[in-house]
Amino acid sequence: MSIIESHAPTRIDLCGGTIDIWPLYLFHESATTINLAINLYAKAKIETRNDSMILIESRDLKKRIKFDSIKSIRHNHNLSLATRAINFFKPESGLYVETDCESPAGAGLAGSSALNISICSALNKLTNSKYSKKEIITIAKNIESQVINIPTGDQDYYPAMFGGLHFIKLSIEGVKTERVNIDYKELEKRIILCYSGSSRNSGINNWEIFKRHIDGDKKIFKNLESIRKTADKMKSAVINSDFKMIARLIGEEWRNRKKLWKGVSTPQIERLIAIAEKSGAMSAKVCGAGGGGCIIFFSEPDRQEDIKTALKKTGARVLNYKIDNGGIKIKVMGEV
Repeated sequence: MSIIESHAPTRIDLCGGTIDIWPLYLFHESATTINLAINLYAKAKIETRNDSMILIESRDLKKRIKFDSIKSIRHNHNLSLATRAINFFKPESGLYVETDCESPAGAGLAGSSALNISICSALNKLTNSKYSKKEIITIAKNIESQVINIPTGDQDYYPAMFGGLHFIKLSIEGVKTERVNIDYKELEKRIILCYSGSSRNSGINNWEIFKRHIDGDKKIFKNLESIRKTADKMKSAVINSDFKMIARLIGEEWRNRKKLWKGVSTPQIERLIAIAEKSGAMSAKVCGAGGGGCIIFFSEPDRQEDIKTALKKTGARVLNYKIDNGGIKIKVMGEV
């Protein structure tokens, strides 16, 4: 029997989201997304079996599904990330696959993408397929598009695979990443991560924006171009550890993002931001595409506890996190 365990970090996106969806970034020269990996992990455990059965269990979703063999696998269920990955890698034996995600469902922290990287990396190891990390990212992205039935962006897979803070640069050449060295502890002292209590469906907001952009909506183009320009300024602020400028640009990104689509913000999100700002938050933005999920609040270190206390009084959940610097981790037990 072989057992492979993997875990991949989720992420906080600081700037430049949505524009990372192909081919939108081709219409915005020098498009960049900036994000950082955090230690709320998406985990996969794969055990080989002595029979042909495929058994998949999601701890966080409390779902379980089984098939007599890989040939009988179907994808019309909410664990299809795993079944599509199994179909692609074609293991020779039956499997027990257990998954879990420490990020709340619909949090906007790219939990599904991190889980996808975790599952694909474990299966790549199990089957000795020898795909590179960049190839695994492509495979995972394509599988996720099959699952959600719409185009998916590029940014979410890089923090899961590599960890740290990255500039993800998108152009005619494709996707390139630049790892950025910054004092992570100082950044952690300034960013509060809070779950609003309501999940969101990022596919809805992004798909509406995507369709309108492709159809030539000038307002969408203008707003995404504003987001691109903000991300460009954010690069300089991050490189120089200019935390006041980072705070200002997070607020600027959020104002531009809200203009993209009416469902990006909600009354609950606006209420939490207003409460945090009264307690000392300098700026805030929703993680991911919006419509619910997590919010980040940027402040000076000495205001963090006041903000956390105010948010907790509303019933919102403040998430403890650290920046992950290592990316995907894989542990193998037994022969592969």
